[in-house]
Amino acid sequence: MDTLRISTLLIALSLISAVFVPNAKAQARFRAAYASVDITPESPAFMAGYSNGRKSLDAHDHLFAHCLVVERGPVRVAFVSCDLIGLPRFEIQKIRQMVHSVKPECVIIGATHTHSGPDTLGMWGPVITVSGVDQKWLADVRTKIAGLTDETAGKLVPASVKFASTKDVGRISKNIRIPQVLDTELCVMQIVGQDGAKPITTFVNYACHPEILNNRHITADFPHWLYETVEAGSGAPCIYFNGAQGGMITADYDESTAPKGENWKAAETIGRTLGERVLAVLRTAETIADPQVSFDDRLFSVPLENERYKTLIAMHVIAAKPQADGTFETEVCRIGIGPAEFLTLPGEVLPNVGFYIKSMMHGSPKFLLGLTNDFLGYILAPEDFGLSLYEYESGQSVGRHIEPLMVHNLQALIEAAAHRIRAGGTSNVLIQQ
Repeated sequence: MDTLRISTLLIALSLISAVFVPNAKAQARFRAAYASVDITPESPAFMAGYSNGRKSLDAHDHLFAHCLVVERGPVRVAFVSCDLIGLPRFEIQKIRQMVHSVKPECVIIGATHTHSGPDTLGMWGPVITVSGVDQKWLADVRTKIAGLTDETAGKLVPASVKFASTKDVGRISKNIRIPQVLDTELCVMQIVGQDGAKPITTFVNYACHPEILNNRHITADFPHWLYETVEAGSGAPCIYFNGAQGGMITADYDESTAPKGENWKAAETIGRTLGERVLAVLRTAETIADPQVSFDDRLFSVPLENERYKTLIAMHVIAAKPQADGTFETEVCRIGIGPAEFLTLPGEVLPNVGFYIKSMMHGSPKFLLGLTNDFLGYILAPEDFGLSLYEYESGQSVGRHIEPLMVHNLQALIEAAAHRIRAGGTSNVLIQQ
C-alpha cells in the first residue's frame, strides 16, 4: 500500500472517530439525578430517640430516603439522606454491597436524626435489654436504598449547580448547654437541569435536632415541612443533611404553647422558616456550569470505651460486631463539588468541634454532614468528655478517643485535597487512603 493510500485511510478513520466517538471533554461533563423512596414502616414500630416502649400508632407523615447522584469524569458519588434516627456503619455496609452503579465507598448515607422514626440500632425496644429493631422492615429499607441508588444513577443528565450560604436564619435553633456556642450557618446546593431553568433538587445542610415531637405518631419532624416549603417554592424536591448538632443543638420555639412532644405547630413553623430561608438565599446564588467533583476517604479504628454499649452488644441488643482488638472500624469522607467542600461526620458532633473542623476547611460553602456513614453517638472533645455539663453526651458516646481520631483523619483529607489543588492537579479525582 503506497503512502498516499495510507494517508487517505488514516484521514478517513479519524473522521469516523470524530463522528462516532464522543468528545472526551463532553464525556466528563457534570451530571446529576435525584430520586426518593418511601421507607415508612407499614406496621407499628418501636420508636427511637427517647424512652423505651414507645410503639407507634400511625404515621403523621411519611419517611423517605432521598438520593442525589453526581458525576464528573471518573468520579460518581451518591448522597442518600434518610428520615431516621441514624444508621450504623454495619447496616450501611450491607446496603453498599447491594449497589451496582456506584463504588461502595462513594455511597454516602446519612440520617436526619428524627426522634419520631423507627428504632434502627436496638436501644429503644420494649425494655433496654430487648432490641426494638424490626429486622424485616430494616431489611426492606436496605433493599429500597440500594435500589434507589441504582435507579438514581440510571437517570443522570447534564446539570449545573448553585451554591449559597447564610448565617441569618432567624429563630430556628438554640444550644441548651452553652447558648453562645451556636453555628447558625445554612449551606445550600441546588442542582439545576441543563437548560438552567428547572431545578432537579435542593440540598440543605443545617444543624438542629429534629426532636420537637415526642409522641406515638411517626413523623420526620420539622424536615417534613422543610421539604414541603422548598419544593413548593422551587418546583423541585429537597434533601436535608443535619450538621454538627450534638451537645445540644435543638429547635428554638416557645414550649409553653402546647404539651411537650405535641407541638405540631412549632415543628411546622421551624421547618417552614428554614425552607423560606433556603429559598431566599438561593436567589443570591450564581450558577456554576461544569463543576469539578472529587472524592477522598479514610478508614480508621475507634476504641469502644462505653461499658453500657459493650453490655448491649454482648446481649445482642445492638447487632454491632467489634474487630478482634475490640475496636470499631469507621470512616470519614471529603467530597469536593466546584468550590464547595463536604465532610462526613460519623455521629453527633458537638458545635465547638464543628467550628474547629470548619476552621481547617478550604472550600466554600462548608458542608458538615452529621450522622453520615455511621451512628456512633455524641462526639465531643476529650477535655469536655465526662464534665457534668456533658454527662448525658458522654454517656451516649463510644468514648473520649473518637474526636481526636476523627479530626486527625478529616484534617488529612482536607490537606491532601488542598495540596493536590496547589500542585495544579485536577480536583476531579478519586483517592482512597
